[in-house]
Amino acid sequence: MTTKLVSLVGEQPLSTLLPIRYLKPEEVLLVGTRRLHSVSQHLQALVGKKYPVHLTELRNPYDPPSMRKQVRKKLRKLGWSPEDITYDISAGNKVQAVTVFRNALGKRSELVDVEYFRNRHHLRRYRMEGKDAVLEEDVVLPALISLADYLNAHAPGFEVDGFGRDKRGRVNAGGRFESTIFSALEPHMDEIMAGVRPGGVSKQIEIDLVVRVGNNVGLVEAKTGVNKAGIDQLDTAGNPVYLGKYATKFLVTGRYLPRAHKALATSQHIHVVELPGYRVGQRLPDQEERRLLQSFKSALGGR
Repeated sequence: MTTKLVSLVGEQPLSTLLPIRYLKPEEVLLVGTRRLHSVSQHLQALVGKKYPVHLTELRNPYDPPSMRKQVRKKLRKLGWSPEDITYDISAGNKVQAVTVFRNALGKRSELVDVEYFRNRHHLRRYRMEGKDAVLEEDVVLPALISLADYLNAHAPGFEVDGFGRDKRGRVNAGGRFESTIFSALEPHMDEIMAGVRPGGVSKQIEIDLVVRVGNNVGLVEAKTGVNKAGIDQLDTAGNPVYLGKYATKFLVTGRYLPRAHKALATSQHIHVVELPGYRVGQRLPDQEERRLLQSFKSALGGR
């Protein structure tokens, strides 16, 4: 049982959040840097509702002796015993991971690491025995987060506006297309939201649909036209600085996309789904609905 967890903080909060949710420690120490202070703060606000969370910021994240000294000093101040500590090296840089590994050697501590591979997050737990690390657990993580967790970890204070509307508040043509896609996806997703504005950038970014399957999140732009606006919007929203590199991007169009636009989307790791059979006020043709669902299932997993 993990009683105390020391977690490195990197640019992607999900890498730190998932081990905390899975291990359920009594207390957490987030080891971050001044540059990533906002990430540590977001995680503290999210996780601190359930566990006592402490913060420390490395003065030099590329100087191992300085890091070891700083972390050890913090642990002594907290009164944590080595045998009660699990070190999480899922986030942070390689130098930090090696430094933490050396901290754990010979201390009867545990070490965990999470790897994202083929739409799944794998957690591996090691027991430190002298100078060796013995693999004790290798597990695919179950669903541990909600969409709200994911959004708040990246951009706290998000808003949900629903389907697109005109100036009179009526669902417009784009909103009706979004509604059709929403209805087709909803039974097969764990969660789905329409019209999401991430906190802090709500005036710059709006995502037509955001979906979750397990711990995997998808950002969806649904466009009836064929211009490249949807590609640009996904490129911005899916930037690691905003909603993280683990968010999968989808462009769903009501027409065939020009070859040049499709090539551009592919180069930016955007999954393109073309639904030329879409008609306003009608459900999607069966073949196109299957194509839509297969694209999401292949990228995110799910039922």
